[in-house]
Amino acid sequence: MTTDVAQRYADQSRRFMLQAHYELEKKGDRYQASEKASDAVAQAVKAIAADRGWRHGSHQLRREIIDLLSVEFGRPELHALQSTADRLHGNHYEGSSHDWQIAELLCFVTEGLESLMEVRALGSNPAFVPSPAQQRTIERLRLSKAEAAEIPMIDWPPPMPPFDPDALRLAAGRH
Repeated sequence: MTTDVAQRYADQSRRFMLQAHYELEKKGDRYQASEKASDAVAQAVKAIAADRGWRHGSHQLRREIIDLLSVEFGRPELHALQSTADRLHGNHYEGSSHDWQIAELLCFVTEGLESLMEVRALGSNPAFVPSPAQQRTIERLRLSKAEAAEIPMIDWPPPMPPFDPDALRLAAGRH
């Protein structure tokens, strides 16, 4: 992706965050404020993904990107940012949070976006050595849409092994 596209995502992130505050503070619309703040996080993650040439077309891919960034830069607060965005996204549909709760979450997201933009400005961390599993995730993110489309289960974790309660009991030393 070009840097123009990545910058457009970053600009849209900032715009959505301003809109979120406006929706809550001026219009009293908790639903729209929640969705705009959630979108602000998604757009910021898309900016970083676009910078790196990574696919980012789903909530799950963006969560994986946040997970990688958190480890790459030692920034566990990014997990909390994504969790807050997910909570706000859910509130857009359910409307179960009060105005004061949304206001608190908007403040947290506003600060968290600054942290995420700092990470974007740093680019890739040359000292980061991904684990083999993290490297596989990075390689999956680097696939083009067309390449990923050829492998229907590419973005799903591997299947779980069969459940065998007897083997579990034996492994635990119980008979």
